[in-house]
Amino acid sequence: MLGSIRELALYRAEVLQQHGFHVQISTDRAQALDLIQAGNYDVVVLSYTLPDAVVREFADEMREHCPQAPVIAISDARRPDPIIQPDQMILADEGPAALLSALRHVLRRH
Repeated sequence: MLGSIRELALYRAEVLQQHGFHVQISTDRAQALDLIQAGNYDVVVLSYTLPDAVVREFADEMREHCPQAPVIAISDARRPDPIIQPDQMILADEGPAALLSALRHVLRRH
């Protein structure tokens, strides 16, 4: 899980862990890149609390190192992102239920 608001990432991670998911969160950009390059992930969750350029960088890294992993983007606006082309887009205001639903959806498809 990658986002710039650490407290929010921790809350989201806690909810996901309570539903049986294993979650890794980074403390900074460098650690995030290290985790991406070393990991074998089933799915990546990107938050647009990060600058667009950073979201795109992380998405590119994930697609290079874990091409099978679908990308879920959490945003304040449901606008398509033609650059990263997430597999699933959810609104931040939809809360944990929407994130869980999106995770289950993309994992069933892959």
